[in-house]
Amino acid sequence: MFKEIILTVILGTLLGFGLTGGYFAIKRSSPNSAGNITPTISIIKSGITPSTINSTPTPTLDSSNNQITINSPENESIVSNSKVTIKGSSNPQSTIIITTVNKSYIIHSDDAGNFNTEIEVDSGANQIQIDAIDTNDNQSTTKLVITYSTAKL
Repeated sequence: MFKEIILTVILGTLLGFGLTGGYFAIKRSSPNSAGNITPTISIIKSGITPSTINSTPTPTLDSSNNQITINSPENESIVSNSKVTIKGSSNPQSTIIITTVNKSYIIHSDDAGNFNTEIEVDSGANQIQIDAIDTNDNQSTTKLVITYSTAKL
């Protein structure tokens, strides 16, 4: 009985590797693979000269003016409750987007730039991204790792 089980596992493994290898070999030799596509560039002459083009400045995002400061909780902290209050500050009247794996929260900072909201975290390590977009469309991003554990420390 034991020999039959071992033989079945070995044959199943060999069959699985054979099918997987065959699939990748067929996929690699397929003429529709992304490696075979070559772009072509066409140059079309027109009556437009550099003097007839009206250039307008392209807006640039300056993230140096929009800083996010997280007051609580500290980065890489361990919490014992699934509900965590994020408190921080940014530019006044900024839109704050807090993104977890499962949900996004959109709030606004007050006239002084302060914000706080309660979010829900999953058990284990949670990577949280916090984006702030101010009234001039300047954007800043920070990341926060919070570990939720019910173990007694």
